[in-house]
Amino acid sequence: MIGEMRDGETAQIAVQSALTGHLVLSTLHTNTAAGAVVRLVDMGIEPYLITSTLNGVLSQRLVRRLCSDCRQPVELDAAQASAAGLARFTGPDGARIYRAAGCTACKHTGYLGRSSIHELLPIDDAMVQAILQGEDATALHALARRRGMRTLFEDGLRKVAEGVTSLEEVARVTQDQQDE
Repeated sequence: MIGEMRDGETAQIAVQSALTGHLVLSTLHTNTAAGAVVRLVDMGIEPYLITSTLNGVLSQRLVRRLCSDCRQPVELDAAQASAAGLARFTGPDGARIYRAAGCTACKHTGYLGRSSIHELLPIDDAMVQAILQGEDATALHALARRRGMRTLFEDGLRKVAEGVTSLEEVARVTQDQQDE
């Protein structure tokens, strides 16, 4: 375990450990899973070493959980659900989602606790080729999307459809990624 890779020296240690057969888990601050690959290159790790040692990147963010005592249902018709991006998680007839209300249990915030949203970037053969070709984070992200990766925003929408969190909370936490 490496607490966090902040510099090239720490990244080199991680790569060398992985090359000797160790499973290395670490954190790296980036906005997206694809951004981690580019960050490693920026830290001086050669692309061929990245493709030899990296199995995948999991990006995560925390969202506030709706308070189960006071969350209020909101009915969306099919057009509203589609416009919000929820249709693929709720079906063709619209959706029931929830919004934060507030009560004494949640100190009038509407939220109680946290949950995580994720995106997983697997390093498969197509991704290896893109990394070796020096593709940027946008291109790596687009490739991963074409190959089925669910983004942080989409995973957040799934949690909205399940009633775990609100659409407003997902928008707040993923505001830098909603154009994807």
